[in-house]
Formats: sequence, structure tokens, C-alpha cells
Amino acid sequence: MNQISRYFARWSALSRADQRTVLVAGAGMPIFWLGLRVLGLPRFQAILECRLVGCSRSMPLAKIQAMGELVNIAARHTLGPRTCLTRSLLLGWLLQRRGVMSQLRIGVRLTQGALEAHAWVEYEGIPVNDRPDVSAQFASFGNLIPLKTFQAP
Repeated sequence: MNQISRYFARWSALSRADQRTVLVAGAGMPIFWLGLRVLGLPRFQAILECRLVGCSRSMPLAKIQAMGELVNIAARHTLGPRTCLTRSLLLGWLLQRRGVMSQLRIGVRLTQGALEAHAWVEYEGIPVNDRPDVSAQFASFGNLIPLKTFQAP
């Protein structure tokens, strides 16, 4: 029962807007995961982008990063799959609905001979839903990837 009261206390500490963001993200997570599986990334992204209005407003970086954390919180408490790509697409969509232009980044790295991929969202080149050094850990497809990245040490 103590854990439930801690969750309730954390929930109560959130503003109404933040609670709404967590609820929308939690409900959207399975929908976005399914959309990716059924339509694939390019078609799903096209659908998300065509239904949104142009970006004209801006938010402070701290508020954008807080929204990234709220989406991550929702992902941790959502049933079903919640990949980094699903979380990042959902965050990008939420930001764009608020008039904030962000970039989805997909990067790769070679770890002990295995290729790993990861997705995150950046605002003005700054990761907002991941570690600050994520772009140093993964070579983003948005950047030129040096050939040595794919060679085993």
C-alpha cells in the first residue's frame, strides 16, 4: 500500500497540464506502437505530419525536456510494448501539436560486433527525451556516418 500512496503523491504533485500530458501519452503509446507496426515508419510519420498545423510558437527548453520526461514516465507505466521509437514519435507529435518544431533522430552503434539502434527527439540539437550525450553514443542517420562506425574494433 505504501507504493500506491507514493504513486498518488507523485501524481498529485503534477500540474493539471502535466497530468493530462501523461494520460495522453499513456493512451497514445499503444496506438503509436500499432501505427508503426501496421503502416511502417515513413507512412506513419507522413500521417502524423499531415494532420498538424505549422509551427510558430516556442516553449522554453526546460519545459520541452519536462514534456520528454512525462512521456518517458507514461511509457514506464503503460502496458504493452513501448520502444524508444514509439516514445520519440509520440513526443514529437505532442510537441508539434504545441507548435514546437523538433527532430526525430535515429542512430546506430556497433557494440561487440552487434548493431544497436536507438531513437530520440532533439530540439535545436539538444536531446529532450534522453541522456544529453546520446548523440555521442549513437551515430545519427541525420548526420554523415563515418565508415569506421561500422567496423568492429
